[in-house]
Amino acid sequence: MDDALKIEKEGGQMNMCKALEELEEKGEIKSKISLIQKKSQRGDSVEKIADDLMEDIQFIQPIYEIIKQNPTTIEEIYQIINK
Repeated sequence: MDDALKIEKEGGQMNMCKALEELEEKGEIKSKISLIQKKSQRGDSVEKIADDLMEDIQFIQPIYEIIKQNPTTIEEIYQIINK
């Protein structure tokens, strides 16, 4: 079932707002994954990446480790961290 149909079935504007917020959050996370991936490929340390992105190292570390162990696509990394 696609998201639009699910939202329509659930009805109400609040569900649409929540869906948009979730899409925005997913986009922000994927953007961060992309930046972490680029910076790690450049050889930056996890500490430097956390500092550059102004994020807690606890957020950066798991993504950094996934990238170092198994460089893969942003979508695959996103799926791994959201299990």
